[in-house]
Amino acid sequence: MKINRKQNFINDKRRISYLHSIYTRIYSGKSVLIEGDYGAGKSQFLKLIKPQKLDIVWIESLYNIHEILSSILSQLDFEVEPMYHKTHSYLKTVCEQKKIVLIIDESNDLDHRTWPYFKRIIDAGIPMIFSGLPKVRTLLMKEHPDILSRLKILVLYPIVVEDFIAQYTKFSADAVEQIYASTRGDMRKFQEICEDCIEKAKENKVSKVDVNLALSLIPEFSS
Repeated sequence: MKINRKQNFINDKRRISYLHSIYTRIYSGKSVLIEGDYGAGKSQFLKLIKPQKLDIVWIESLYNIHEILSSILSQLDFEVEPMYHKTHSYLKTVCEQKKIVLIIDESNDLDHRTWPYFKRIIDAGIPMIFSGLPKVRTLLMKEHPDILSRLKILVLYPIVVEDFIAQYTKFSADAVEQIYASTRGDMRKFQEICEDCIEKAKENKVSKVDVNLALSLIPEFSS
């Protein structure tokens, strides 16, 4: 039987839940980081985001900050040109805007110097949706923990992975995410750690594998 992956993608429970979570966040002026490996469907997922109360402004991740700011304003019908000496003026104007949400795909390509400007925008109450590889979170954790603390992190897996892990119903979502991240998408290793977790849960006489139990069996955390 042929599986319609596109239909599965739209009807996937995790992605539907994430959409609801994103709308709740952005309608209250808060921001989100969508994290996933190559092939997880991040770009396709972003296309599903269609808030009725906010106008979407797309940001090119390869632009410099003055180009990013002028691009935002241009999409909002301001007549501006990407000029470096106008950066702070453009930033001030962007921070004054209402009823918009900024979306950046491939955030791992952003110039590291853009992040402090994004912090200013986030703190102005303008919601931002970042999408990128796990190394985006790693970068923010090391260099901009204050920005990371302002983001809700949602982890996407490829649909084929979703199908695979659906059998592990007694695992908390955090436990699954930690195991998947530690195995870097190697589903053989993922399955081995999950089986070890199930055995450990039986030994401990607990009905659910939580994140602490999972971490105790992940080599990089248990050593």
